[in-house]
Amino acid sequence: MSQEIQAHGKRRSGEEIRSAILDYLHVAAEQTGTGLTAQQVGEAFGIHPTTARFHLEHLVEQGEAVRRRNDSDGQSAGRGRPAVIYSPTFMNRVREDMISSLCMALETACPDTDSRDRAALKAGQVWGRALARQSRGNAEKDLSSSMTQTLLNTLATLGFAPVTAEPDSASLYLTSCPFLDSVNAHPIICTIHLGMVQGIVEGSSKAARDKKASVSLKPLSSPKGCFLKVATADNQPRRSVN
Repeated sequence: MSQEIQAHGKRRSGEEIRSAILDYLHVAAEQTGTGLTAQQVGEAFGIHPTTARFHLEHLVEQGEAVRRRNDSDGQSAGRGRPAVIYSPTFMNRVREDMISSLCMALETACPDTDSRDRAALKAGQVWGRALARQSRGNAEKDLSSSMTQTLLNTLATLGFAPVTAEPDSASLYLTSCPFLDSVNAHPIICTIHLGMVQGIVEGSSKAARDKKASVSLKPLSSPKGCFLKVATADNQPRRSVN
């Protein structure tokens, strides 16, 4: 639905438009967990994307919003150019605080590396299975949806900007990470993400469970980002988070 940029018959000032756009970014973040492009904001407010970008950049300068690049093919801002995603500042802070608190709790409860990794993997698996159930519900329980498509949709919603490495394969590049700023301090985040993907795969379809698909994740192993691969029992890769 197009957003109003006029009030009482008078065109809103720049500050009023930016305030409305910021409110819209907050709603999008709460509903989808991700940000918006200038194109999406422009369509919502009935203004040109360049005008929307002008206001979004003002919000970034004011510290109200943050920007990041998204290399996902599905959200390209133009041929050969990755889209720029804008999200409210609080969204990044909440994510960072949440993941840091979880990591510190795991590190405190599990002082040795092996038990910590097992706990992180299990926590991620529980999260992933819940995401798979939610995805099936959003698709009105359309079980014909492929496991790869469910994985792509879920990871995109979370802000990982997945891109298929090869056509018709479950090999993906995660070109963005919503928790990248915390990875250096808490490498266990990658283990949680590995477990999350395992949970999504396990819960996405009965066929995936029957084939006992396995998951490997190689964080930041390519200029494109993290490399993620899902393989069935007849072609299982070695699972790694290093």
